[in-house]
Amino acid sequence: MVIMAREGKGKVIQISKGARTRYVSIPADVAGDDRFPFETGEEVTVSIDEDGSRIVISKK
Repeated sequence: MVIMAREGKGKVIQISKGARTRYVSIPADVAGDDRFPFETGEEVTVSIDEDGSRIVISKK
């Protein structure tokens, strides 16, 4: 049985205090869903939506 999860709680991570790069964790239930569109190591495009309230992650 495959767990299907369209959403879950992740976290924004900053590795060191001076680092500008941020990482976003994706919950296991979401990443394990058959519909999850990304492979480990795949390059993606990250953009900010028009009103600045969301980021969009898409295949390159």
